Amino acid sequence: MPLFLIIVVTEEYLTEKINGPLKNKEKLIALRKAFKTTRDRQNENKILFPNIEERKERLKKAREFSIGNKELLSQAIKNFEKNGFKVFYAKTKDEAVDYILKEIGEEQLVVKSKSNVTKEICLHEKLEEKGIEVIETDLGDYIIQLSTEKPAHPTGPACHLSRHDIARIFSKAFDENLEPDPLTLTKFGREKIRNYIEKAKVGITGANAICAEEGAAIIINNEGNINLVQMREKKHIIVTSIDKLYPNIEEAINMLKLCTYYATGASITSYIEIIAGISKTADIEKMLFKGMQGPGEVILVIVDNGRSDAFEKGYKNLFYCIGCGNCLLDCPVYYVVGNEYGYKGYLGGRGTSASYFLEGQDTSLENGLYFCTTCNTCEISCPLDIGNSEYSERLREDVTSVDKNFPTHKKILENIKKTKNPFGETSKKDLKKGNQVVYFRGCMALYREKEINDSTIKLLEKAEISYALIDEVCCGSVALRTGNKKIARELAKENLDKIKETGANTVIFSCAGCLRTFLKDYPNFEESELKFLHSSQYFLELIKEGKLKIKGGDKIKLTFHDPCHMGRHLKIYDEPREVINFIPNIELVEMNRSKEDSRCCGAGGGVKSLFGELAKAMANERVKDALEVEAQTIVSTCPFCKRNLKDVSEIDVFDLSELILKYSG
Repeated sequence: MPLFLIIVVTEEYLTEKINGPLKNKEKLIALRKAFKTTRDRQNENKILFPNIEERKERLKKAREFSIGNKELLSQAIKNFEKNGFKVFYAKTKDEAVDYILKEIGEEQLVVKSKSNVTKEICLHEKLEEKGIEVIETDLGDYIIQLSTEKPAHPTGPACHLSRHDIARIFSKAFDENLEPDPLTLTKFGREKIRNYIEKAKVGITGANAICAEEGAAIIINNEGNINLVQMREKKHIIVTSIDKLYPNIEEAINMLKLCTYYATGASITSYIEIIAGISKTADIEKMLFKGMQGPGEVILVIVDNGRSDAFEKGYKNLFYCIGCGNCLLDCPVYYVVGNEYGYKGYLGGRGTSASYFLEGQDTSLENGLYFCTTCNTCEISCPLDIGNSEYSERLREDVTSVDKNFPTHKKILENIKKTKNPFGETSKKDLKKGNQVVYFRGCMALYREKEINDSTIKLLEKAEISYALIDEVCCGSVALRTGNKKIARELAKENLDKIKETGANTVIFSCAGCLRTFLKDYPNFEESELKFLHSSQYFLELIKEGKLKIKGGDKIKLTFHDPCHMGRHLKIYDEPREVINFIPNIELVEMNRSKEDSRCCGAGGGVKSLFGELAKAMANERVKDALEVEAQTIVSTCPFCKRNLKDVSEIDVFDLSELILKYSG
C-alpha cells in the first residue's frame, strides 16, 4: 500500500518552500534563457500574424460559446460515438482512472504523450501502482520522469534544466557516462523512447481540442511521438477535459495557431493530428475491417473533475486557458521561484487558482494561492485576457470564510478591526477643513512613508489649494487583496461618508492601491459625483494651470516605475511621465519593461507582509531593470512600491510628490 504524505499548509511551511528556490538561483538560469528565446522568436514571427487581434477575439468568442455548453458537449459525444469512438464521461478523476485501467486490461506496458489532464488525475502514478509500466514519449516529459524534477512549462517541461543537468539524469538512470552535448543527449533519449513505443500495444494521449460538429479530436506536437503513440496496435486512449471543447475544427485550428505562437514563438507546429474515427478498411468485398494500420479501438475519456462546479460559481473564464504558458514568461513570481508556483502541469497563478476546483482548497494553498501579487501581468500576456488577480482575491475570500487565513494576515485584519489601519497604530492624525479637494493620505503615507504625506501637503499649500484632511480609516485594499470583502465594505462606507461631509468634489490619493480600491472596489461609486484622482494627475493639472511652479535644478537621469494598481489595473500611464517631463534638467529613461509591461515590484497582494524574501527577490529584478538603463534614481507613485524597492535598491527611490517638491518654485 503506498504511503501518502499529509502536508499541513502553514505559513512556516510555505515560507520554507518559497525560500528554497529563492536561494537556488542557478536553477532559474536555464528557465530564463528558454523564456527569452521564446519571446525573441515571438517578436521575430509577429509579422506572420498581422491579424492577431482578430484571431484572439475570434478565440474568445469560441471559448465563451463552448465552455460550460452542455448541449454542445452532448452533440460532441454523439458525433464521436457515431464515428466509432468509445466515449466515457468521467465526473471525477477516480472514475477516469478506473475506466482507463479497465480499458488497458492485462497489458503491462503503456506509452503516453504529454497531457496535463493525465497529470491532473495522477494517471501515471495510478497505473504504476497497478504494476503497469508507463513511459512518457515526449523527450521533456521523459527527462522529468527519470528525475525528481517538476515540469516548468506546459510545452517545455524540462526547459529549466541545462544540458549538464540532463546528462547527469541520463547517466544516473542508465548507468552510462554521457557527455553534456545536446545532440548526443537528444539521440540517446530518442532511442530509449522508440524502443518502448515499438513494444507497446496501448498508447495514451491528451487532446488540445475536441470538436463537436465533426466528432474529431485534435492533438498538436513537434516531436512526432504522438503519431507513433496513437498508432499502437491495440488501443489509443485519448484523455481530455470538458474545457477542451470547440464548436468545430475551424475554431480549434485558430486556437492551435495562437497556442503554437504563444507557446514557442513558431507560426505553426510540426504535426497536427486530427482523429475523427478508427483505422478501418472495406477494400475487399466491402467487408469492414477495423485496425488496418492503426489501433483497433479509439477511446475518448472526457474528464470533468470539478470544472462544472467552477463554471457554476462564476469561474468559467479561468478555464478559457489554452495552455500556451505565455503568462509564465512575464509572471514576476514565476520569474524568481520557477515551478514551485503552480499545480502539476498547470503552472503559475492560473494553475494555482484552477487547482482549487480540480484538487481542493489545501492544494491551492500549498501551490501558491497567496504567492500572487495581484499585479495582473498575466492578463496582459494571455491571448484570452485571463487575469489571475480577480480569481486569486475571490478564492482567498473563500479561504478566510472558513478561518484558514494565515497568522500574519489575521493579525493585519485584527489591527484593521481594532484601530482602522493595518499597522495597529493609534497615533492622532492631523485633520483640516477645506472645500476644493480631500487628500486621502492612505495608511502607508500616514504611518510608514510619511515623506509622501508631507511633500503632498506642502505642494497643495504652495498651490494655495483649499484641501481637507479627514479622519480617514484604511481604504480596505489590504483586506480585499488578502480575502476579506466584508471589512472592506464597512471601511468604504465610513470613508465615503466622511469625504462627503467636506463638500469637496475631488479626492486625491498618494497610494495607487487606495485609488484602485475607491475606483474599482467601492460599492455605489457610479452614483457618486466625486472625482477620484491620483495626486500625480492632480499635480499635472496644477502645473498646466500655472498654480504649481517648476524650477530647474541638478541634472539627473531617472526612470519611472509603474505601480500595478495604477498601471495595469487603472490604465494610468501618461500623467506621471508628463509631470516628470515638465522638470528641467531631468532625463527620463524608460526601463525595457514599462507601462503595461512593467515588472511588478513584488509588494502587492499581501506578499510583502507574508513572504518578505519573495517580495524582495522581485524588487531586486525591478532594480536591475533600472540599472540596465543606467538610471540614477527610481521614481514611483505608490508607497508600497517605494518601500519595497527602497529595501533592496542601491540607488535612490522617491515618490513623485517628493520629486515635484524638490523642483517646485
